[in-house]
Amino acid sequence: MKLRPRLLLLALTACCSFPVLAMPDTPAEPDPAVAALQERILSIVDMSGLTGLGIQARHVAQQVLNDTNAPLGQQYDVVDRIAPRWAPDQLQQRLGSLLQGYDEMVLQSLQSSFSNRRVVQARNKEQEAIREQGTPAYRDYVQRLRLQPPPAERLRLIQELDAAMQFSGLLVETRAAVYPELQAVLRNWKPADGWQEQVRREVTEFLLYAHRTTPNDELQRLVDAYREPDLQAWLQTVRQQLGNS
Repeated sequence: MKLRPRLLLLALTACCSFPVLAMPDTPAEPDPAVAALQERILSIVDMSGLTGLGIQARHVAQQVLNDTNAPLGQQYDVVDRIAPRWAPDQLQQRLGSLLQGYDEMVLQSLQSSFSNRRVVQARNKEQEAIREQGTPAYRDYVQRLRLQPPPAERLRLIQELDAAMQFSGLLVETRAAVYPELQAVLRNWKPADGWQEQVRREVTEFLLYAHRTTPNDELQRLVDAYREPDLQAWLQTVRQQLGNS
């Protein structure tokens, strides 16, 4: 019996969502400064969009389970391994914990970077492109790209954007953390050779599609916005944490 994709995703989410009952107690008065700090940290994590890496982790696991026709028991074993670290609440906590101890100036810098008009507009375009993945229009665009690559300057800017966003790097680290969990259950499965390069190629195609109407000079400004030192340092910290998953 195969666990359908929707059922697996529901299981991954629900497995860490049961309420914990506790004995009634008188709640302590929250410290306003601590509460404000936590709210700011959660806001930064939310604006970053990095909790979407959890969706990527679950999608990768589901795709492998489908491709291998894994039996139901193995599918639930994978759920048990993936959910504790990649369910939305757990990932949000992990990302938020990386911001603990940052001083006010750095937090303000990160908040400013993620609320930058160009970054927000780019994120909206990328979210729209995510929704359109799998559509005939998206597939046709990618097919045309592979037959007729974009001009060298355009490709350079898109690759610089990927590097500044650390987009493909984050996806590679996510898969690198998920694959051993899959291999621990699916003993005869292993990722394809060169999968890292495949991820980078798919990210390039995705960004070319998402920003197909963005002029080159605007792309350069977007790259510069992502190159803010505090933002680069935090994204690198996130990649390292994913690598230690």
